[in-house]
Amino acid sequence: MGYTISLVNPNAAVEVVKRLGISTPPLGLGYLAAALREKGFGVQIIDDLVEKLSFEKLAERLKNSEIVGITSTTATFNSALRYAKMIKEKLGALVIMGGVHVTFRPFDALRHDFVDAVCMGEGEETIVEVAGRVEAGKSLDGVEGVIYRDKGKIVDNGPRGFIEDLDSLPFPAFDLMPLEKYSLLGQKLEQFPMITSRGCPFACRYCSSSLFLGRRFRARSAKNVVDEMEWLAEDFGAKHIGFGDDTFTFNRKRVFEICDEIKKRGLDVEWSCSSRVDTINEEMLRKMREAGCSVIYYGVESANEEILNKYYRKRIKLDAVKRAIEITKKVGIETVCSFIIGAPHETKKDMKETLKFAIKLNPDYAQFSILTPYPGTEIYEEAKEKGLILTENFDEYTAGKPVLKNIYMTPEEISKLLKHCYLRFYLRPSFIWKEIRKGRLKVVFEILKRAMRGRSDD
Repeated sequence: MGYTISLVNPNAAVEVVKRLGISTPPLGLGYLAAALREKGFGVQIIDDLVEKLSFEKLAERLKNSEIVGITSTTATFNSALRYAKMIKEKLGALVIMGGVHVTFRPFDALRHDFVDAVCMGEGEETIVEVAGRVEAGKSLDGVEGVIYRDKGKIVDNGPRGFIEDLDSLPFPAFDLMPLEKYSLLGQKLEQFPMITSRGCPFACRYCSSSLFLGRRFRARSAKNVVDEMEWLAEDFGAKHIGFGDDTFTFNRKRVFEICDEIKKRGLDVEWSCSSRVDTINEEMLRKMREAGCSVIYYGVESANEEILNKYYRKRIKLDAVKRAIEITKKVGIETVCSFIIGAPHETKKDMKETLKFAIKLNPDYAQFSILTPYPGTEIYEEAKEKGLILTENFDEYTAGKPVLKNIYMTPEEISKLLKHCYLRFYLRPSFIWKEIRKGRLKVVFEILKRAMRGRSDD
């Protein structure tokens, strides 16, 4: 097919790749490509985060493209702009940018004349309509979800409504991705990402997800979810599937239906998910374990209930956290807990209490990050208003570097404390002995080595 739309994931110093050597397929681009292909458009995905092409090779791959879509997060936004500039100058294709950052800050992109348009929010229906207009030689006037440049003027077509029937979306186009290049700590990719729902009813102040995908929980049916799991196992050899939903366990009835469907089909695939500590109980967890759930990721964030609930607006109790970890372990599911340090009014003592709490909870693994005020979030808007933003260089917005003022500690002290959290948690003799028994000590030291090496480069 001669007419080509190219979707590009730019190469950038992405924290999780740099620190931990983890690279996984870009699910968002997979969905866009599948939606385009279903409507008969020729489409390719270039994931330059793992392909790392020279610009000459990139230009060669893009030469027949009439549209180039570039995705970005806040941390990869500057890199995405560099790609847009090179592509516009060399190829003259229509350049459209999408992703969380430009949804909230479209004019960060559109102030550059090498960006023709921005896609805001969910992109599957929008990109198909854009492709149809371009193919027909028509303007983008009236295409909802798009802000575009028309003869030097910026035209805002307004937002597009959310996709109601998620079952109507084709499965992501993993076959268009360089699957051999993805890895987990140097090991071949056998873990595939998947989304079974969109939208988050909770409104944590540090998170942009509920703003990007809406506060209303929209879910795929159990049959559709397990159809994709089966497809990933049979066609791509998936041994583990990571559900990337904000709160997989939000709708208990649907969780039970998915578990029943997995068991009914005899599907032998492990899976993991994210949950809130106040959306689970022992019965649900047992059901999930029986259906192959091996890991649950819980956002704990802080041991200080004032920071946790007044500042972050997480709305959970520390007792509920303890109980959730206990019963998750009891049923045989591993736990990963995330913790945040560096809120503006958080003292060093508060941060150390969070580390102590992490050690006392003793999840299987812990992730520590520095509070990062992503554009679009309440915390960003408030910090901007109060002059607490240290830099607007979005390359620094990796959650591993301080970009927010703290009134008690310097950025250097917070960076040092983050390193201390990782060392203190992962170098405990009890933790090391547990990993030796599981035969996973090498993996843990690889994580620690990469994390520490990366942080010393900051």
